[in-house]
Amino acid sequence: MSSLVTGIEYEHQRPHGTKAMNSEQIGKLAVDGQLLIADQMQDRRQAWLARGGSDDDGAGFAQWLVDQHELTDFQAAALQAGIPGPYMLGPYRLSFRLTTGRLGDLFHAEHVEHGQPVCLKIFPAAISHDEKRLARFGREARIGLLADHRHVVKTYQVGKVGQIPFIAMEELYGESLEQRLARNGRLPYSSACQLIHQAAQGLAYLHAEGIVHCDIRPANLWITAQGILKIMEFGGARDALSFVDEMDGEAGASATSLTDDDFVSVRVGHYDYLSAEQVEAPQSANAASDLYSLGCTLYRCLTGQVPFPDRNPVRQMLRHARATAQPLFDFDQDIPEAVQNIVSRLLAKQPEDRFESADELCQALAEIVAPKPVPEVDPVNREFLVWLNTRQTDDITEYEPEFQEFLSFVSDARFKATMSGRPTF
Repeated sequence: MSSLVTGIEYEHQRPHGTKAMNSEQIGKLAVDGQLLIADQMQDRRQAWLARGGSDDDGAGFAQWLVDQHELTDFQAAALQAGIPGPYMLGPYRLSFRLTTGRLGDLFHAEHVEHGQPVCLKIFPAAISHDEKRLARFGREARIGLLADHRHVVKTYQVGKVGQIPFIAMEELYGESLEQRLARNGRLPYSSACQLIHQAAQGLAYLHAEGIVHCDIRPANLWITAQGILKIMEFGGARDALSFVDEMDGEAGASATSLTDDDFVSVRVGHYDYLSAEQVEAPQSANAASDLYSLGCTLYRCLTGQVPFPDRNPVRQMLRHARATAQPLFDFDQDIPEAVQNIVSRLLAKQPEDRFESADELCQALAEIVAPKPVPEVDPVNREFLVWLNTRQTDDITEYEPEFQEFLSFVSDARFKATMSGRPTF
């Protein structure tokens, strides 16, 4: 039996009458398929057994791994079908997982026919039955296809294989800023300023396009193997078509406030990086809100902690609204006063007291630390671009025809610009 199967085929590969696999067999297949390394799988299996799981219940173990964000629904079903990998999702061969996201996991993959490396963000099939998560998926698809800048992750394709929705993006070897900070604690001020300068360039582009990210934080800033920082994760962003969200069941998001019972599950952003005004009125988030979040991110890079650490979200947001963050000098006496001034301005309580734009922030950072030269990257495979332009576009079924036409229009316009040789950033 071939191990290369499509997302549609894999559910039918196990021969009739084959005995269901146990947890050890599921674990071995996952390791053979490079989904987890052997030591990780041993730890996960021991945890599964310790919580009362049965060794004979391979299906239950696979589902538990999904619940723990170790596998996607797609991979769990493939493992239960006895397929060792590597795995195929439509025309893409999946190799390994890069990171776990809020809505879906990010995998390295390759377009088999044209050899183009990509990253696939794979969403659970259940997203089709959850209006709020589906609306976030729609935003990520819409904005991802529109955005085209060196410091914003490029989206190539939005599709669906069987019941599995996915987004194909540019290749992202490297790590998130969150992963780097978890490893290093904090960064030298020169490195921090250079990375945030790149993030500010990406924000300047997004804001010029009328896009507010709404969830800037280290986990959503990716650093490639070449050292290029890219903004990612647009599920919570706002743009000119945000009215689509209201049609998809998120109109109530504007009601979030500091006194809501559901405050602990804020719709957009993370308390460590959110301005008080964004929590009080998420629908009014603007460029200044993104700059505040970027300021919190810079503070974390420089100090190893967020400006207002607190496990109680209500108390934390009150500190965002009223308190002054501990000076950078307390953490590192080598940090210049000019960097402190930038951080203080980014974290200003009133939006009008922050930088007027991300471009202005770029200029201020460049005066302290010279921006790091950005290396050239390999061009996208031309045959792959042609394939993107000629592929069938009827594989998205969750949206009204008008929205599908919009996605096609953006994709076609971007393709023509790329093929004409016109700069895309």
